Amino acid sequence: MNKQDLCAFVSKQTKMPKAKIMNILDTTFNAIEGSLKKGQNVRLVGFGTWKKLRRKARPGRNPQTGKKLTIPARNVIRFSMGQHLYDAVN
Repeated sequence: MNKQDLCAFVSKQTKMPKAKIMNILDTTFNAIEGSLKKGQNVRLVGFGTWKKLRRKARPGRNPQTGKKLTIPARNVIRFSMGQHLYDAVN
């Protein structure tokens, strides 16, 4: 399912126009993104939690040439599913 599919599904279930649903989805995703940028966790009880983590720099190598290089440090997002989602999937 992609964003368009989600929009169509919610629109059909709620009988609201797709444009309004797309605006709601964009606002929701922007709020999640903004919180993660600030370093805050985003928790939707029963669904899951997103956390921003810092991955350290580490040694690596180019698989084509075998040349050693350093993979720089960066931020990553970790998602942990909530119990309700876990039960639904399993």
